[in-house]
Amino acid sequence: MTDLTYQQALALFRHFPGFLSIRNAQHQYVYLNDRFTAWLRQYSDADPIGLNANQLAKLVPSNVGDMLNECHDASLEYLEAGQCAPKILTFQGLDSVSYFNVLKFKVYIDGEPYIYTTSFDVSDLHHEVKFLEKKAYTDPLTKLHNLAYLSSVNWHSGFCVVIDLDNFKHVNDSSGHSEGDIVLMRFARCLRQAFSGQDILVRYGGDEFVVLTHDKDEARLNQALDKLSVLFRDNFVQYPMLCHSIGYAPYQTSLRITLKKADLAMYQSKHTKRSVNSKNPS
Repeated sequence: MTDLTYQQALALFRHFPGFLSIRNAQHQYVYLNDRFTAWLRQYSDADPIGLNANQLAKLVPSNVGDMLNECHDASLEYLEAGQCAPKILTFQGLDSVSYFNVLKFKVYIDGEPYIYTTSFDVSDLHHEVKFLEKKAYTDPLTKLHNLAYLSSVNWHSGFCVVIDLDNFKHVNDSSGHSEGDIVLMRFARCLRQAFSGQDILVRYGGDEFVVLTHDKDEARLNQALDKLSVLFRDNFVQYPMLCHSIGYAPYQTSLRITLKKADLAMYQSKHTKRSVNSKNPS
């Protein structure tokens, strides 16, 4: 907490480069700087001075009102915590979404407490971070999630499916790695077509893939796997040696344990397939 005279506070108000609002102990606005006022004027002619955030929210469009109410809730959190609490707020504007980094702190002016709310538009930085995050979590070839994403994902319900492309090395050896890359990209497309957009699709290794479903219905999972088998047959008819082995397990305790069980089921399926093929050579 800082003690200021009115003149010191006024100098700070005029030179603050971001958005600034000041509310008294009753949460009523007593000051908005020019940048904040200009932003508010894009949406409403309401005068905020003397109103609290909830009262002002009723006089402005719902998107602005939601922002003000969320900011008010952050003030209550700040007062309860008793310390500066930075927070990112999302604002749905006229034609795009913006992100504001909001920081609140208490200042005493002539012995009276006031809550400062400062904010900066960090939309460009937010989008850059999201882009880099997506890039870090995306397999560059197949555009599926990668192993780093799998290590960070919060998943605790549904089925873990492990899929391995059998004899994929034969494609690379006989047709070259460029053709092998095409096979991997085409298989990734098959996964997208077979599974729900809500499912998590991961390139786990070179020719190994993982699917995390949120649906606990095993019948629907088997429908997706049947669809994948049909897509596989239709897309890879020119590779008679190429096939795929699948194993899955319902969520158990943790992703690591579930993945291990699904991987074991996949290798059991692969072993069974090899045993059958050895007994029935073509």
